[in-house]
Amino acid sequence: MNDLEESLRRTLGHAAGQAPPAPDRLAEAVETRYRRRRHRGQALLAAGAVVLLAGGAAIALRGGTIQTLPATVPAKTPPAISTALPPPVEQVWPQAVRTLPVKLPGGQTIREIRRIDDHTLLVTTWSSFEKTNAIYAYDLDTRKLRKIADVPTPRGTVLYASGFQVAGDRVLWWTALKGGEGKIWSALLAGGQAEVVVTHPVDDGGFDALEVAGDRIVFSLRAGGVFTAPLGGGPAEPVEGGTGMHLLAWPWIGMSGGYGPTEEPRFGSIRNVETGETDTAVTQVDEKHIVCGLTFCVGAKPTGPSFHRLRDGSGEQELPGGMHPLLLPGRFHTASVLGEGPRRQDLGVGRQVLGVVLHDMTTGKSADLGVRPDGDSVQGSYPDSRQRLLAYTVGDELRVIDLTRIP
Repeated sequence: MNDLEESLRRTLGHAAGQAPPAPDRLAEAVETRYRRRRHRGQALLAAGAVVLLAGGAAIALRGGTIQTLPATVPAKTPPAISTALPPPVEQVWPQAVRTLPVKLPGGQTIREIRRIDDHTLLVTTWSSFEKTNAIYAYDLDTRKLRKIADVPTPRGTVLYASGFQVAGDRVLWWTALKGGEGKIWSALLAGGQAEVVVTHPVDDGGFDALEVAGDRIVFSLRAGGVFTAPLGGGPAEPVEGGTGMHLLAWPWIGMSGGYGPTEEPRFGSIRNVETGETDTAVTQVDEKHIVCGLTFCVGAKPTGPSFHRLRDGSGEQELPGGMHPLLLPGRFHTASVLGEGPRRQDLGVGRQVLGVVLHDMTTGKSADLGVRPDGDSVQGSYPDSRQRLLAYTVGDELRVIDLTRIP
């Protein structure tokens, strides 16, 4: 996932918490449009401004900075919201927080992070916008860096390396060529040359999930369809009953409902392809924009705030800051915290962003991530239930939170 798409996700999620629900399938259209154009990202940024509409809030992209602006300025300034940030994350969950420099010894910026083991991270670098050129192993204890492999970009590539996953003794990722040829790559963590292990037709969206189950690669397509292929290389085979379906977390598959708010719950009904077990999330009449993971669901009431609850309908509570419609919900959630501030001429409100908070929706604990606004924007990072790490920058420091280390 690239910085532009992550910024769009952050802004859409923040706007959702401050405004009425977005039109159905808006986020899917945003995601699709930017997926199709991600190889032309530099030209897009240079073009000036891109304006989208999300639930009554215009999202303006100017010079790479995304700002959230109201579609109409309120006639009367609403009361200021007074709040305070919780204690810093390194105090609340010290065992889960590690730090490293944003820039590697060679001066390149870390772009993506995955966990290899308790003290080693997989990190990637770019040679140009979105174009990953290499993957490394970074030892958190010694601060030493070891190159794993170069990341090839064949001629005609339109979707650059994405979906990095560490599985056993290797790392996997995917790319796509013009004309709809998707490729899944593999490289040994010990080091060596990257190789294509699966070639499969894709549409403009490429792949949407990639895992390893035993000696098989499991993946699904953005257009729908779940497949497996030998880890050592070979043709892919469709999973029985996987036509039009998407991989949630092996062996569970379901209908994704598109990528964003839809009338049907995303992964509301799922099936275990190994046991045949099914599970349907509990929903209420008139609820919309429901997105579910293996355990939790989020969504919006006809009126009122967004919610977070278990798939069986229990444990419902308000979701601070609104939902992030492109991510699969889990136990943790991040949101901007608003506090009293000077009236902004463009926003017409008496409040400002104080920072970004990580909420544990199970225990009720919260922690300040240390992120502060830069002018009119604030950078954040949102948890996805498929990933165990939350990584974000504060100044020239990269903070990595291992969510599995939070009791």
